[in-house]
Amino acid sequence: MIADDDSAILALLSYTFESDGFKVSLVKNGLEALGLASKRDFDVILLDMMMPELSGLAVTEALRQRANYTPIIILTARDDDDLKITGINSGVDDYLDKTTPQREIVARANALIRRNQIYQKPGQVAESLDHYSFDGLEIDLKTKSAMLADDRIDLSKREFNLLVFLIQNRDQIVSREAILTEFWGETQDYETRVVDVTISNLRKKLHNQFIKTKRGFGYQFSEHHTKDIL
Repeated sequence: MIADDDSAILALLSYTFESDGFKVSLVKNGLEALGLASKRDFDVILLDMMMPELSGLAVTEALRQRANYTPIIILTARDDDDLKITGINSGVDDYLDKTTPQREIVARANALIRRNQIYQKPGQVAESLDHYSFDGLEIDLKTKSAMLADDRIDLSKREFNLLVFLIQNRDQIVSREAILTEFWGETQDYETRVVDVTISNLRKKLHNQFIKTKRGFGYQFSEHHTKDIL
């Protein structure tokens, strides 16, 4: 869903997202956005910061209060750091200037969707929209916390997000390059060694369990606590 009171922006964003395969719903004010988002499920929501009826921030706060955790991107013409911080604390997932290239906006939306996806595997793990449970490992997406054998694991924000990323992609081997791009951006600015170091630190905190090395390929999350010390 895209919400903006500027018809030209709506038309341009709609065309760009539809060209990328999205089905797009359009609304022109915050009240319509809140009503539609409360009735239907969306993969991602784009909100203009300054809209009639309700601002993008007010819509975000209302949705989060209703336990709606659909990824939200705020589009704004105001470069206000304090406002951005307030928004992030209220549940906004990303802030983008309205001058941001259209293809980048779509790329950011796709990245948020990937991070929010939950892969259901009935009979293998217990998981919900905000929780994973694997053989003694408990992951709470709401509180951004992890427990192993009833002991809290002290993870940095990047370590936690990387663990969730591996869990969500556990049906495949994730390459170092894919991790680098996902968490550090443009690959030419970093060496893949930084991925190995971060994985090593994360693995130690998991008592060398769950994350397996696939030599020459990358890493894969295992749903059982078989040790991998490589």
